[in-house]
Amino acid sequence: MRSDVYIKDVLARCEALKRAGMWLPEPAIRPRAWIENFDEADRLLAAQLLERFVFYNQQLTDALLTTSFYGIADGLKKGPTAPSRDQLLQALPEAIFTPVSGEKPNPTDSGYFLCRRSRQVLGIPEAKVVNNTTALEAAKNGKSIIFIDDFIGSGDQFLSTWRDPSSGNSFESIQKANGFNAIYVSLVGTDSGIDTIGEKAPSVAVCVAHKIDERGTFWGLESKNPALYQNLNSLLIKYSAKLRPHEPYMNKGDYLIYGYKRRGLFFSFEHSVPDATLPIFWCRGIDNWEPLIERK
Repeated sequence: MRSDVYIKDVLARCEALKRAGMWLPEPAIRPRAWIENFDEADRLLAAQLLERFVFYNQQLTDALLTTSFYGIADGLKKGPTAPSRDQLLQALPEAIFTPVSGEKPNPTDSGYFLCRRSRQVLGIPEAKVVNNTTALEAAKNGKSIIFIDDFIGSGDQFLSTWRDPSSGNSFESIQKANGFNAIYVSLVGTDSGIDTIGEKAPSVAVCVAHKIDERGTFWGLESKNPALYQNLNSLLIKYSAKLRPHEPYMNKGDYLIYGYKRRGLFFSFEHSVPDATLPIFWCRGIDNWEPLIERK
């Protein structure tokens, strides 16, 4: 297929997703403006990146949340020393829900948004959805705690919440003392991030609706299509020079090329774009650079 025909076909598919309500309309997602960021000779490769981009609208996000939550009862192993299915089911009626908030808690964090959606979508009573400080007190009293978030990338954000001693205790230290049940409900997770939590917090039951292994990342192209991988890698390196992130930590190493912790992901939720997704999709830039979708 000629490159111009291929590019038009990819853009037409993007427009079809918008008409079907699967993608947000302009200016939230702007594929044509994004393609025009690239030199004409690079637009074929840009289109090959674009067709790999996955967008979870609110309806799909709610479906992932429901699937992940009810996965608590599916009987599959949730962690190296996580509670059994029967223990988890017995814990649910009195469980307390709290967001994963990371090192610097912010009301705009995805965990807070997902906690609100849990009330609306899962029918969780408002009194059971609390901040981390209140959840710590509940954990001291032996209540089961369900941590809510949208994405497990490196596992760092959950482990930061799990180990945070700023209130005098951490969830980790309290669990060592009384063994309360800890459940982590997330919509999507990388296998490496889930494995990290399993290694460093083995008693936590991790429940995700969709697990991403290397095949679902940029790195998966290396073995599947080496030539395309090399060409796309050159494209990412070339255009990373135009990107200007708001987040200072994204200027570390080659994060601007491959995303946070080099995860090389291709997806976004309607409510937020993970920093582990390739920045070429979401980052602002110079020379009138137009993101495909802006990170909120």
